[in-house]
Amino acid sequence: MTWTDFEWLTGAEPSPDGKSVVYVSDASGRPQPWVSPLSGGTPRHVEVAGSVRRCAWRPDGARLLVLTDPDGGEDHRLAEVDPATGEVEWLVAEEGVRCEIGTPYGSTGQPYSPDGSLLAYASNARDREVFDVLVRDLRTGDERIVLLGDDRYLPMGFSPDARLLLVLRLHQNTEQDLFACDLATDEVRLLTPHDGPAKYHPVAWLPDSSGVYLCTTQGRDFLGLATLSLDGGLTWLDTPESDVEGAAVSPDGTRLAWGLNEHGYSRLRWAEVGGPPADVTGLPRGVAVAEFGFDGFAPRFTASGDLLVQLGRPDGATDLFLVDLDRDDEARQLTDCGARLPDAIVPPTLVHATGADGEAVPCLLYRPPSASAEHRAPVVVTVHGGPEFQAKPAFDPLVQALLARGIGVLAPNIRGSSGYGMRYQRLIYRDWGGGDLADLEASVRLLDDVPWVDPTRLGVHGASYGGFAALSCLTRLPHLWRAGVSECGSSDLLNDIRSFPPTWRKRAVDWIGDPDDPADVAVLTERSPLEHADRLTAPVLIMHGENDTRVDPAESERMYRRLRELGKPARLVLHPGVGHEWDRAGLADTIELIVSWFADHLRQGPHRNFTDEAQEPRSSWTA
Repeated sequence: MTWTDFEWLTGAEPSPDGKSVVYVSDASGRPQPWVSPLSGGTPRHVEVAGSVRRCAWRPDGARLLVLTDPDGGEDHRLAEVDPATGEVEWLVAEEGVRCEIGTPYGSTGQPYSPDGSLLAYASNARDREVFDVLVRDLRTGDERIVLLGDDRYLPMGFSPDARLLLVLRLHQNTEQDLFACDLATDEVRLLTPHDGPAKYHPVAWLPDSSGVYLCTTQGRDFLGLATLSLDGGLTWLDTPESDVEGAAVSPDGTRLAWGLNEHGYSRLRWAEVGGPPADVTGLPRGVAVAEFGFDGFAPRFTASGDLLVQLGRPDGATDLFLVDLDRDDEARQLTDCGARLPDAIVPPTLVHATGADGEAVPCLLYRPPSASAEHRAPVVVTVHGGPEFQAKPAFDPLVQALLARGIGVLAPNIRGSSGYGMRYQRLIYRDWGGGDLADLEASVRLLDDVPWVDPTRLGVHGASYGGFAALSCLTRLPHLWRAGVSECGSSDLLNDIRSFPPTWRKRAVDWIGDPDDPADVAVLTERSPLEHADRLTAPVLIMHGENDTRVDPAESERMYRRLRELGKPARLVLHPGVGHEWDRAGLADTIELIVSWFADHLRQGPHRNFTDEAQEPRSSWTA
């Protein structure tokens, strides 16, 4: 048994007849649709070319809509699949064109009209830097653009009367708008006029098509649950002092369920519409809801009114549970994705660091079983991606593999992390490599007071934004570290912005900085790890997938070349045929490479002499 001997599962959706569930799993070696009876039984693989990002049932249950990535480059294609025969009909499969059927990397939104005759999707075929919204008539094959985009516009669902299409404008992760497109008159109406940044996360239409359920920060710091009428009236349903990150409505419109983010754990609530709320109590503690259903964490109601929950747990793999809300929240586990995992999964402890400006920095601290005050352990600080994401208490094979080798892990939620309100999340805007780096230093100082930690043996790791953060730590706080690993991380903020995916480019100035403004250029240059490569002292492993379209692989190659020119200890591993995200085929090798790197360089005693090992390519890797 190893820490990679598990099944990764995401994006479950119950069938319209309530008899089965489809979800995406990598049990076959790559993300694919699997259909399983809700009453129990053996899941059935539905083969589709490429890696499937999301599935959605046609309302009659006769077809599955699949969003697929052919090569890791994230030019998503669309197909309908007959789940009984496996027959695939490609709807959109144009080279270099990206499609979406909701928010990117999310699992919310309903792409079909109620009768299944119309399909809504977003495409950047006309202009690679924006998403237009299109509606296709599946009976005739005719399609038209119903909203001409000047930004990222994404369809979120047809009204029950099929007259309107709800569309989300996703400018930033903290700046959105909702529009209603009248399919009869072609009128496009803004539903959410507001001043300043605000989040608007649609959940579902009201049954009479008069408005929508949504989670929003309108006038608030935290996301709350509300209804929004078509005339703009907002009625709050739940306004806790924590983010309501998602919700679901039963098919008959009589039940609501929603999830509060409490330091990464989900507190699920539900209510009969118009009735008092109650907590869902029959589930293990874990992660059940994420903004826009990222990573598949979006609860769903079955046709009978039961609640289908994808639950990430601190002490087990992510699995599906079915909750009977009429039987005191009796929960039945539908999958066993971690049946072959070792038993000794270590959960985290919540701790807080204090930043230089007094800002509290929540962190998840994992203690290896072998560590004690008498046998102090090294620690790896691992920085999540995004940066607008959150280190959550769910199973992570890399974390558990490090713990099994006697290495502790600290996962800080530095400023910019989601889950702690708008103010905290927006602190990183136009300040990459500023306050976030100070928060990372404060998180390290926290370890000085942990009895089982050896603060002289620290490593830093991260992927995507976390890779940039790891390189920033190694080059700008070099005295803290004995080793580091950067996966798909940016080394030069200016070049990073200039090589953004086309649909990200309009958000760059507000998010990171303006590459054409001399003042911004000076700041971005000064905060780029490449600019401080001469200060690095700890050995660094740099990894990147050659098909990555979010962060140009040249970022890693450039950093590696500069470090080697300076005689610095660095190793570069590039992976052909792999994009920005992890590839299951090479997950075990990748985790072993990272864990061995830290185990070797964080061992007791003086720094070992570093030799630049052969740069052999590996077939796959993980972010």
